[in-house]
Amino acid sequence: MSFTSLKFIVFFAGAAFGWYALPKRLKKPWLLLACYVFYMLVRPAFALLLAGETLVGVLCGLACEKALWGRRRLWTALGVVYTLGVLFFFKYLNFFCGMLLPLAGADFPGLSLALPVGISFFSFAVCGYLFDVYRGKLRAERSLPDFALFVAFFPTLLAGPIGKARAFLPQLKQPVVFDLYRVRRGALRFVWGAAKKMVVADLLGSFVDKAYADPLAVSGGALLLAVCCYSLQIYYDFSAYSDMAVGASEMLGFSVTENFRAPYLSATVKDFWKKWHISLTSWFREYLYFPLGGSRGGFWRTQLNVVIVFAVSGLWHGADWTFVVWGLLNGLYQAAGAVTGPFRRRLRARLGVDENSRWLRLWQGFFTFCLLTAAWIFFRADSFSQAVDVVKHILLIPRDGFGWASAARLFPLRPALLALLALLPCVLEDLAVARNRAFPAVERTSFRYWGLMLALLLAIAVFGVYGEGFDPRDFVYFNF
Repeated sequence: MSFTSLKFIVFFAGAAFGWYALPKRLKKPWLLLACYVFYMLVRPAFALLLAGETLVGVLCGLACEKALWGRRRLWTALGVVYTLGVLFFFKYLNFFCGMLLPLAGADFPGLSLALPVGISFFSFAVCGYLFDVYRGKLRAERSLPDFALFVAFFPTLLAGPIGKARAFLPQLKQPVVFDLYRVRRGALRFVWGAAKKMVVADLLGSFVDKAYADPLAVSGGALLLAVCCYSLQIYYDFSAYSDMAVGASEMLGFSVTENFRAPYLSATVKDFWKKWHISLTSWFREYLYFPLGGSRGGFWRTQLNVVIVFAVSGLWHGADWTFVVWGLLNGLYQAAGAVTGPFRRRLRARLGVDENSRWLRLWQGFFTFCLLTAAWIFFRADSFSQAVDVVKHILLIPRDGFGWASAARLFPLRPALLALLALLPCVLEDLAVARNRAFPAVERTSFRYWGLMLALLLAIAVFGVYGEGFDPRDFVYFNF
């Protein structure tokens, strides 16, 4: 059920009404029921996986804290192995068996397995909880309904942000209070996310889809524009989902992790990953990078750890070599930046370039965007060979020319101008975030609030991109 569908609006209104209107003893059961109904609307059988990981997580957490049989590490390992084992079976079994079994001379036809939506997100949430209990950062949760709500909380269930139990579970212990200010603020954030998704991301996606349908049929210049559009599409698509998840949570009285902080205004790839998909990056930093040794093993070991983490991050996104290459590129970018950093600083000093120069910052931001866009080619491509074809086609622009006629066919004037116009408020939002300036609290003033809300709703109705039967597109990260 897409957040941008009318079905979800009706569902959310019912869930929120029951959450606030029912007696205290029925509030959590009602919200938990709503979470499972929401997930079962995707495919009912998947709810058994969600319930299974929840039950294993809460039992292993309790057994670890009590050191049952004197084996704290055993219970943590059992919970993590089960959770990641389920994830491996549905997401990676075909990939690894298809790669390894032919090497042994065995045929592997592949299994027809549907990927449970959101499994990468709620599996990591459960594993993070078990690690926190093992390390003593969190007491094991005694309430099964509370833990089940943490795992299955429907605003963040399908595509994050990846929740941390030590931040979410305490909120369930607080009394439920209807706060009109929070509801208004959350509703505006939700509608803002919907506008970013349906007016900006989906419009850009229509250009990208046409280019990637047959990359060799369009010019290198048109492909170059398309891959740049994809960098923007995936950002505004995923940040739109995060806005809507944060907004829906806020309307229910919960605070969840912010997932983006103007990442494309970063001067380096390292800085970009501090501001992009923050919940996943922090998860890998805390539960993989630090256990690998972090930066404690010397310069070169630190760079190796970074590359390993980003290779695993790429694999987390999908069971395909394209995702692994994408992750490796992001890791290698950061390692190369660390290796060449002293040389670049000395060179700028000799040339008399001010380190705080705005022009230097603009150049660094542009160069970082180019690096990231090159990596996104592998992320978006249907296969590794298609990604290579796209790269080759773009690199041949100096020989073959830009191909303006092909670009004009791929990017008709009116939709292209609409996309540029729609991007403007999104860029202004990022500039405000980058400068740590919040937009005015329009939800406190009825005239401004309803004026902005009406403008966003009109933009969605008039300029929003709908699919067949007027159904909105799914979010990109629903595939992971």
